[in-house]
Amino acid sequence: MIKTLLKSLLLLATLGYLVFALIKVSRPTQEMVCTGVEYTFTDSGQISLIDQPMVEQLLAKNEFSPKGEILADVDMGSITERLSASPYIDTVTCYHTASGKLCIRVTPRHPLLHAFAQDGDEFYVSTQGFVMPAGGIAADLPIVTGHVTRKMAGTRLLTLGRLLQDDEYWRDQAQQIVIDEKGWVEIIPRYSGQRILLGEPKDLEEKLARVRLFYEKAMPKVGWNKYRIINAIYKDQVICTK
Repeated sequence: MIKTLLKSLLLLATLGYLVFALIKVSRPTQEMVCTGVEYTFTDSGQISLIDQPMVEQLLAKNEFSPKGEILADVDMGSITERLSASPYIDTVTCYHTASGKLCIRVTPRHPLLHAFAQDGDEFYVSTQGFVMPAGGIAADLPIVTGHVTRKMAGTRLLTLGRLLQDDEYWRDQAQQIVIDEKGWVEIIPRYSGQRILLGEPKDLEEKLARVRLFYEKAMPKVGWNKYRIINAIYKDQVICTK
């Protein structure tokens, strides 16, 4: 009985300590001051149009300088709202550590295409189809030109952009996407300078696979400079023009 009682008391003491520790971590005391700010960017290996200095600049406009202030008085909601207003940021999470450090976790939007429309409009399209204004950090992305609109880029061209990004071969090859007046698509490769006609932006995965097979099997035999236009518009065909 005594052993059982001691075990019960020990268990209660352990649970009490854990509850105290959790409260201590999750709720800063009125005396705890902010010891500094730590920024974390998720998916840091992917292309982003924003970095830590740009985030700090956004917060500096609101005279954000929490170091040395009472941590409980730091308005985390205002920080989140300010940063979430940036078109280059997807989500923001703010929290503090037991040591008093304020942590700001930023999830950027990742650009997929860089568009230069015929009417002079310039913008980026994210991997989720979100249209972002020109600016931010320069990024090496496929360029879209011609009769491209924001709506088209964020919907009909989104599949093409994802296919080019996810395939290492096309990610290296595709330099420019041209949209004609009908909304049809052509790709200008980075190295050969040819024109790859894809037509309407549908069945794109099959068309790209067909062109890639032609490049890998036929072009080394006939020569890379023999053809000027590679037409993959028609099903199960690749038509070449000198």
